[in-house]
Amino acid sequence: MDAEALKTFQEAPHIRLGSHPTARNAAFSVSSLPSGSVIASITSFSTCLLPTEKGKRCDGCHTLPSDGLNLRRCSGCASFWYCGTACQNHAWRAHHRKLCKSFNAFAVSTAYQALSAHDQVDAQLLSQMLVEPSAWNPSIRRNDPNEPHAVFLDLLKGPRGEDLELPLCLPKGVLAADTLPLAKELYSRFGNNNFVLHSHLNTYAHGVFPLASRSFNHSCVPNAACKYVIKPSEPVMMQIVALQDIALGEEVTIPYLDPALPYQIRREALEANYGFACQCQLCAFQQAVEPVDPPPERGSSTLRDLEASLRALSLGSNIQALRVPKTPGSFEGVSLALRPIFHESYLPALSELFSKTSHEGPYLDAVESGFTLLALYALVYPPNYPQIGMHALELAKTIWNLICTAGADLPARETDVLEAQARRFLTVSADILENFGPEGDEGGPLEEIETLKAALSV
Repeated sequence: MDAEALKTFQEAPHIRLGSHPTARNAAFSVSSLPSGSVIASITSFSTCLLPTEKGKRCDGCHTLPSDGLNLRRCSGCASFWYCGTACQNHAWRAHHRKLCKSFNAFAVSTAYQALSAHDQVDAQLLSQMLVEPSAWNPSIRRNDPNEPHAVFLDLLKGPRGEDLELPLCLPKGVLAADTLPLAKELYSRFGNNNFVLHSHLNTYAHGVFPLASRSFNHSCVPNAACKYVIKPSEPVMMQIVALQDIALGEEVTIPYLDPALPYQIRREALEANYGFACQCQLCAFQQAVEPVDPPPERGSSTLRDLEASLRALSLGSNIQALRVPKTPGSFEGVSLALRPIFHESYLPALSELFSKTSHEGPYLDAVESGFTLLALYALVYPPNYPQIGMHALELAKTIWNLICTAGADLPARETDVLEAQARRFLTVSADILENFGPEGDEGGPLEEIETLKAALSV
């Protein structure tokens, strides 16, 4: 397929594919897109739940059980759950009728049990895609650039090539001699093309979205991000959402991994899984300042001064008047003295400290470490990145826990100050997460924001 043919993709009408100096192609906007716009809505080709989610969600549409909606087991293998006959019938026709009888023996096999949880999911995904080998025959596929089999085979192979390492769950009639080459051909595109699905930023499944893989390049400073829409009895849908205003003709990029990961980890992961070295604004900056010194010891006055400078640079020193950067690239303003924040040990240690203190206390320490972590996120992530909004919500909840735990022991003036801080964090969170829009399961952070706002107004 050439770039001209790919302009006709129905699920991504706001982009066209064009040439790129280093990548195969790039997705360019065909109009000006305001922040929060849904650039593409792409139906999943195949999905599979993580083992920890089995029995907790519908294996078809990924819906959680609720009042009036109970999951029902497949009466054949008792290993798949469905929210109703629509999802069960769809899965049966698509692949389950050929996997049902052999799945339980496959799931307890030594080869399958030896796999990591994520490789187990990929083994199931690959098996689902192989149950109808004839569907991959080019002679019977329509000459249609939207046809998912054609789009998937048009994807570039990953660095690991065609080395098949996964066991397959297939009935005897399917696992023929000519199926193994097809399995290798498909699996060679898994590592660099498949997606990790999340609900409220919590990973729960893997999925194949060939059009998204074909269209969007990676950047650690992306102007768009993926979210997943879950509706009962419907296939999961990926939506590509604009994080900021995108100009006519501007390339639309998404992150293939967490941009806040340390530079060396990002570089190694991208080279190992995707076969390229990222040259984005963040990577170019961090490469130029490498190596960075490790941060001062936790608890030292030197580290306290460094983190105060980080907060002032990124957000301002006053919580109630904090401002989140509105343009990408704030990290380029980091001075030499502040560069230890980019050391590979700093973010994990700070995240662990906030997680521990926000659950166990002291809550005042949690607020300080959480504010510092928010400053780091706002500096590294592009504007409106959902993780910034999620963390601002966690900070507001931490302050609320501090207020509730202290109770009458907290002077009224201090309570007023803390409540004002919590409201400010909620405002930051709402601005970002409303731009991203509802995603994943029902409820979630947008409803939590409204609940906490109501509690603070009492």
